[in-house]
Amino acid sequence: MSVYLDHAATTPLRECALEAWTRAQRDLSASPGNPAALHFGGRRARRMLEDAREQVGACLGADMHEVIFTSGATESDALGVMAAARAMRSRDAGRDLIVVSGAEHDAVANQRQVAAREGFSWHVLPLGADGVSDTDWGTGPGAGSPPTGRVAVGSMTLVSSEIGTIQPVEGFASRVHADGGLAHSDVAQAIATMDVSFRRMGVDLMSVGGHKVGAPAGIGVLVATRGIPMVTDRPGGGHERAIRSGTPDVAGACALAAALDETVRERPAFARRSRQLREHLLTHLPLGVEATVEESASSSAIIHLSLPTARPEAVLMAFDMAGIAVSAGSACHAGVTRPSEIVMAMGRSEEQALGVLRVSLGHETTSADIDAFLAALPVAIRAGAALDGVAHVRNERNEER
Repeated sequence: MSVYLDHAATTPLRECALEAWTRAQRDLSASPGNPAALHFGGRRARRMLEDAREQVGACLGADMHEVIFTSGATESDALGVMAAARAMRSRDAGRDLIVVSGAEHDAVANQRQVAAREGFSWHVLPLGADGVSDTDWGTGPGAGSPPTGRVAVGSMTLVSSEIGTIQPVEGFASRVHADGGLAHSDVAQAIATMDVSFRRMGVDLMSVGGHKVGAPAGIGVLVATRGIPMVTDRPGGGHERAIRSGTPDVAGACALAAALDETVRERPAFARRSRQLREHLLTHLPLGVEATVEESASSSAIIHLSLPTARPEAVLMAFDMAGIAVSAGSACHAGVTRPSEIVMAMGRSEEQALGVLRVSLGHETTSADIDAFLAALPVAIRAGAALDGVAHVRNERNEER
């Protein structure tokens, strides 16, 4: 029996989403049509797409005409940050600054390279020791503070996908607007536990990924206030307000609408249950393991732990052998382990930024899953400690040489 505790990476497909997708595909197969076509098949596909758009808007506190379907949150983030920044600079050449929080997902953080190629300046707001980003810039004497009046776009995630901290998006958006810029937020990790409302948050752009709420991978949404300027790098047939061209995934949009609707209806119950599960997990942690951030400052569905080892690959392997899926906060690529940049930005050492673990909960998580994790945790830590010891001996021998 396997235990899945990596919902922040992707969450299982909801049955309602699968049913909506299957139903839509059958309808489209029986009466084919591109939503842009004028014949009866096209009109039917268009109705299905617009019904999904209306439902998604209702779930996110937005008008249906503000909903732009994309391939996922990564594309939505790229569009939300860069398309808006290009447009703002085209109106005012002095608006060449993009400001982001220190807790952004790579989908936003890695736009830095794109921004640099296009001549934008990039400023990362510092994280406090609590993992919460600063919301101000340009008002202090520090040499690292950029001047005000230049902001094109500011981006701040609502919930950090890595450490789970809830970020002060509303205050940040107000600060961005006061500087004359547009505000963007990725809310993919927040929808299951927080009352997410585009209108109430006060942002101009908002990103959502379907597979984080139980829809299929490959469908997402960028919510964008009507009338805001955007210069896209995805020209084509003029679909989705000419911001994201390409024939829309009608079945995917229907599945996303169904998954979002169920997620929102289940949200109060899941928020309560995830808080209980998190409390149970944190109460029974072994000696030497602790939460990286305070419970009060983080999502109840993401539990970030600091471990007494700098070998997350050994820890993950031990959990995998026990049939438990969790995630390291640091990035492991092709056998190379790197410390978490977010944890280091909080003032932790490189070794501390290596010894981290993320446990993320979803609508299928049970108390038995948490108990299985807790039972396997000491074994996983010993595996990491054993590899620490091997590395220590190897280093000593190299020093002797």
